[in-house]
Amino acid sequence: MDYIIAVDTGGTFTDCVIVDGNGGYTRAKSNSTPQDFSIGVVNAVTKGAEQIGLPLEDLLGQTKVFSHGTTIATNAFITGNVSRTGLITTMGAEDTILIGRGGFQKTAGLTEAEIGDSARLEKPQPLVRRQRIRGVVERMDRNGEIVIPLDEAQAVETVQQMLDEGVEAIAVCLLWSFKNPVHEQRIKELVHEISPSTQVSTSSDLVPVIGEYQRTVTTTINASLNQITSQYLDRLQQKLQVGGLQQSPLIMQSAGGVVTFNRASQESISLLSSGPAGGLIGCLVSGMQKGYPKVLSTDVGGTSFDVGIIADGQPYYAHEPVMARYHIKIPMLQVESIGAGGGSIAWNEPGTNYLKVGPMSAGAEPGPACYDLGGDEPTVTDADILLNRLNPDYFLGGSVTLNREKSVEVIRKKIAEPLGISAEEAAMSIIKIADAKMADLIRKVTISKGDDPRDFVIYAFGGAGPVHAAAYAKDVGGKTVVVPTTASVYSAFGIAASDFLRIKEVSSPVVVFPDAAETMNGILESVRNEVLEELTAEGVPRNQIVVESSLDLRYIGQLHEVRVPLSDPNIDAAAVGRILDDFARIYEETYGAGTAFAGAPIQAVVFRVVGRGEIAKPAQPEYPDEGPDCRGAVKAQREVYWEELGGVASTDIYEMDRLRTGNTLTGPAIVESVDTTFVIHPGQNLRVDESRDLILTL
Repeated sequence: MDYIIAVDTGGTFTDCVIVDGNGGYTRAKSNSTPQDFSIGVVNAVTKGAEQIGLPLEDLLGQTKVFSHGTTIATNAFITGNVSRTGLITTMGAEDTILIGRGGFQKTAGLTEAEIGDSARLEKPQPLVRRQRIRGVVERMDRNGEIVIPLDEAQAVETVQQMLDEGVEAIAVCLLWSFKNPVHEQRIKELVHEISPSTQVSTSSDLVPVIGEYQRTVTTTINASLNQITSQYLDRLQQKLQVGGLQQSPLIMQSAGGVVTFNRASQESISLLSSGPAGGLIGCLVSGMQKGYPKVLSTDVGGTSFDVGIIADGQPYYAHEPVMARYHIKIPMLQVESIGAGGGSIAWNEPGTNYLKVGPMSAGAEPGPACYDLGGDEPTVTDADILLNRLNPDYFLGGSVTLNREKSVEVIRKKIAEPLGISAEEAAMSIIKIADAKMADLIRKVTISKGDDPRDFVIYAFGGAGPVHAAAYAKDVGGKTVVVPTTASVYSAFGIAASDFLRIKEVSSPVVVFPDAAETMNGILESVRNEVLEELTAEGVPRNQIVVESSLDLRYIGQLHEVRVPLSDPNIDAAAVGRILDDFARIYEETYGAGTAFAGAPIQAVVFRVVGRGEIAKPAQPEYPDEGPDCRGAVKAQREVYWEELGGVASTDIYEMDRLRTGNTLTGPAIVESVDTTFVIHPGQNLRVDESRDLILTL
């Protein structure tokens, strides 16, 4: 039998989904292994193989697609555990990355409240030290014509000085190189002639688009990450091949598609949101199948809470995302995150004694106090355990026993007693703060874009998502919550459902008018051919590639562009007229009625081609309706604390795998599976749909 395997590495757990040829799913979880995340990946797949009843070698030998989502690039970037990086730029432009975007650099990625605290506004730490930034003699003009040839002798001397000073990776970003990359490419050749093992990233390879600062930032971050990413991917690929994998493994990109390990190791910046992108793609695939045009993707893991938006069957993209206060120039699925998860630590703020939750997390090691692995800080999971929402004897299906007494002790000692309240009140307060932070993030990502959260179906997943979804969904006015059968490993499910993806953008500013049609068409055709060549090189048959094109347009003199999709792959004089009409319509939809300026010259700044290579998707099984009676799924009763009921109440506990299509129930209730728990509050109604996903009505 053929299998599809997807593995997502999170901060606390590594999740695995195995899909067989009949559409059946096997879920497995293993602790993440920060010392070497590849160990956790193999452990999770091994557990899945044991559940199927196959040796690991047999399972991997029968696997036709192996896809992976990873936090390796994210962790390295956030912690600063990156290669010692040097930056080569055009002489005279050495301070571009340090100057940033003026005042915008101080506010990038901050909330309105944080921006208002002007006394604390400052630029982030530099990505590369000033002494590691060197200028070379060369100059292109805005048309890509060589004004000053590259001084190769001086360039060689510059590279050698960097290497002598211990630089491990080099980023190259020259002025106007997106119009003519010849000097950047020659510098890359010179570096490899001097030191073949040194990682080199050039902006013309990675982001050949206008925007000097963003190009420089993107190229520098990529260079700093490539070594640690490629080393990790090499280790993992070797382990998988030794284990029996015959196919080339694939890895999830932040843009929502997979690429080979080889390409990803040279484009590490594309992995900065690898895992969260998988969850959003899972929601997209499932939402389309169920007929939900508007979906909120909400993922509660051990460390973070991630939210993404799907509207009209399309995910939102961040076309100039901000990472650690830096604007980067690669497309990413828009997934906002905060430090609020099962492992988020509760603490009393010194001075005020106010209760806070997060953003610090206990992580996988040592984990919450109830893990009994040395953790001595109260967490959200400890609060759920104390209130009996979670069964300490059924964690990961009973393979791990949690220590409830440790949860009670640490919450009483560190939270309840200093606040003068009971342990139950302290636990409930921890949960309410965490739930409120999650609801606030949902409001932020929807309302800031003009969306109403009440119009969306909320998908809740991640190990802790179903525990908290009913509360944060109610807070934002949600009406429907979907908990997939694969909720605890849903990002892995989304990775398994992802296609090959290549996105190419080039800047070649052109004033849009009928006589420019041939020029514009030639640029698009060149980019389209690059995308097709790269996808076919990845092994995707040409007849399985779907290509879409778009333009970023703006009025001449403006700084910000509007994205206009192209309905026709070829641009002729008639198509130019449609493009201008579409631009005016989208411009007014974005900035308000009457804002478009009829007759003003419009410039095409960025030409974009998206190529998707279709991969076989996991089948979504459908089961016959077996009626509303779900008493056969009741496995126990437990005394659970419910704030709505003013205290503890005897509560039915259901086994998720014994619920059948058509079953209904009304809360309070707890639905348990081997890897997650769904908390249904009093008065909320649950039904099981044809895929055995759980649909909660608020």
